[in-house]
Amino acid sequence: MDNDEKLKFIKIYDPEGAERLTKLLEKKDILKAGNAYTEKFTERQFSRTFTGLLHNAFERALILQALSEEETIPVLSERLGMRGDTIFRHCRELMRRNLVEITGMRDRNPLFKRRTG
Repeated sequence: MDNDEKLKFIKIYDPEGAERLTKLLEKKDILKAGNAYTEKFTERQFSRTFTGLLHNAFERALILQALSEEETIPVLSERLGMRGDTIFRHCRELMRRNLVEITGMRDRNPLFKRRTG
């Protein structure tokens, strides 16, 4: 999946996140040209930064897609093929942004669900 397809997928589940990434892409030329302190991003620096941000946003969108129903981190980990600590880190961020909530417990594991509305 290329970057444009990933951005479209992210936009479905996290429109604000997709908008922030799109704004960053729009500022690419400005960042490469330099700021008032003559600091410039090289193509490699921008690519490394943007690729990491896009990867995290894409993983969060996959988690949001899977959380249309209540689920625990171990089940999400198995279903999505991601490490549990990675899913937990993303769920914490999604909770901070009020996109996910804890709805209960199952076998000593919190149940996460995507917030609606």
